[in-house]
Amino acid sequence: MEQPVDQLSGQNENLLSIAATHARDIDALCTDVASIIFPTAIHPPTDAITTAVSTLMVGLVSDIENQLLGNSDKSSFLPATWKLLADSGFLREADLVDFVLARVSEDRLDRRLRSANATLPADLLDHADGNVAEAAQLLLAADSLHRHSRGGSYLTLPPELLHKLCWRIVAAIEVLESRRSSAIIAAARQLIDGYDESQTAASAARKIVHFLGTEYLAELLDPEKSGLHLFVAKISADVNLDHDHILRLMDCSSSTPLALILAALGLPKEMASARLLLLRGQMLTSREAAIFDKYYDSIERPIAIAEISSWSASRARYLAFGNI
Repeated sequence: MEQPVDQLSGQNENLLSIAATHARDIDALCTDVASIIFPTAIHPPTDAITTAVSTLMVGLVSDIENQLLGNSDKSSFLPATWKLLADSGFLREADLVDFVLARVSEDRLDRRLRSANATLPADLLDHADGNVAEAAQLLLAADSLHRHSRGGSYLTLPPELLHKLCWRIVAAIEVLESRRSSAIIAAARQLIDGYDESQTAASAARKIVHFLGTEYLAELLDPEKSGLHLFVAKISADVNLDHDHILRLMDCSSSTPLALILAALGLPKEMASARLLLLRGQMLTSREAAIFDKYYDSIERPIAIAEISSWSASRARYLAFGNI
């Protein structure tokens, strides 16, 4: 039995509408995936990020150089040192650029959370567990140092990167002076030997998360109460991602990585949505919000965890062999 023409037309219109909706979703998802795999191709660095990276790198080189030169009467070698390091390609090495980009992301995320009332770190100063109380004190001190210090940007470097950067700067100064300097070499050794990674905010936050009981789970998963470092440390412990890796994923061009991380943490949709809005701010587009609203509940936690575990391995390979 033949159907009326208008009924067939209505069915076709419904099918076309459904097809168009799925096509938009697929296009959006493909763009999200592409922006994760090929971030510089889909979203090239903005002038603001390029400037921020350059400024932070200049600060790193300058601060270490000043530590090595000490009270020397000589003016800073920085312009010439910077040129030698740049010409050698060192300033484009993956681990250094990754570290600086993580600091840029950290600063951007901190600004979004600045109005939040992060009470947990201060509350933990009186915690019954001495390990937690000590780490809370370190966290508050290190966080203040990161925000307000001048001349100490190297204090957040990983030990291996501090070692490499110190000796590259020593080599650059020696080239400029056309001689070896035992005083500068001694200063570099003293700087490296005296460095304590446990004094950094990330390390203190990891320690707090390790020793805290489950009664603080809700606060740790709420960046407005825990602050950025404790929130990231909790994610790191739960999904096995590096601290700086998480910072960069939170601030990257796509919201998909953060949505998957929130799903892997087992957060219900309402809580995950609030954190997505808080941490992404105006970066969250209406398209991404629609995708999140439609698909978040369908993400199975084990699948999200499995996907995230592959990111860590890919990043390790990139930092070992990558070139920016």
